[in-house]
Amino acid sequence: MTQLFTDTYEFGRDLANRIKRWRDLSEKSIAPLGIPLGEFRVLVSLSEFSPQPMVKLAKDQMITQAAMTGIVDNLEQLGLATRERSETDRRIVGVSITKKGEEEVRMGQRLYRKFIERATSQISPSELRQLLKTLDRMLSAAEITS
Repeated sequence: MTQLFTDTYEFGRDLANRIKRWRDLSEKSIAPLGIPLGEFRVLVSLSEFSPQPMVKLAKDQMITQAAMTGIVDNLEQLGLATRERSETDRRIVGVSITKKGEEEVRMGQRLYRKFIERATSQISPSELRQLLKTLDRMLSAAEITS
């Protein structure tokens, strides 16, 4: 631990606060869409591969199936996604993105790209690569100890 922090708890707290701030700023960057970041992430996933089973979407987003049901309910009400039961296995519910949902993803990606460009404009590419390498090392060490 560097001299910057008096103990590991302080470092962990400060890192968690910065992560929360980043998430809040990310959410704010896509606010014009009118949907939360979690719903936007589901739409992005659906834009890459559609349809997807709700179970897989929930697992990929690291949320419960009940939470995913609420997200898909909202996306359906907004006309951004649809769901339908599998014809071969009625237990499986597939979720697909609509044309409107695809437009929303394109707009959200433009907004988020502008946010990232602004946020990283004062940081060199090598510093950004180093940041990611450092975070990867921390995550690897954390996964080994948990």
